Amino acid sequence: MKNFRTSALIILLVITAFALLDNARTADSAAKLEEDQRRLERKVTSLEEEIERRSKVEADLKIENDTLAVNLSTIEEEVASSQASVQYEDFMDAMSVVEAYKAVEDFEKIADLIAFQNFTSFGTKDKEGNCPCNINFKYSNLDWSPGVVLNLKEFNINKDKIVLTYLTVEDLENNYQFVISRSEGFYDSTEKWRIADIRLIEKEGDPL
Repeated sequence: MKNFRTSALIILLVITAFALLDNARTADSAAKLEEDQRRLERKVTSLEEEIERRSKVEADLKIENDTLAVNLSTIEEEVASSQASVQYEDFMDAMSVVEAYKAVEDFEKIADLIAFQNFTSFGTKDKEGNCPCNINFKYSNLDWSPGVVLNLKEFNINKDKIVLTYLTVEDLENNYQFVISRSEGFYDSTEKWRIADIRLIEKEGDPL
């Protein structure tokens, strides 16, 4: 009986030892699983941060590319503008057109100086063709009188156009702004510098 009890006690101790060992293994496995989980979470966080960083880099690159595209377009426009810009000789030719206009005393000779592209009609005040007369453009019209244009006040070059503003005599309320461009004439199809428009500019500087 005593040997039986001893054997039972030994068996119980062995079972207990195995149970404790298994619990220890289970606890160790749980700890390892928890550590693995934390490691995976750190990797996921790291990957998320890397994705966010790369997304930001891509966004910055897109903004930079868009900016470069806009700058390139601007440069191309400037190059095209510079290629189309007038030369000194052209400027002098444009001024000579206005000087010819100033010197005209016979209204019929005005037609040779007018660009056909924006011109609509000439007009006189009576059937005999006596002046005052008028020149009608697409966007403006002018009552013509000889000897009213004085000296050049200012100029501007806008791509293929030269804009020349001239002072006028005191009797007139407005200065004249001549827009000169290359065009065929009313009677002459030769392309050269001609008057495409004559705008009235208030002598204070404000266009009508």
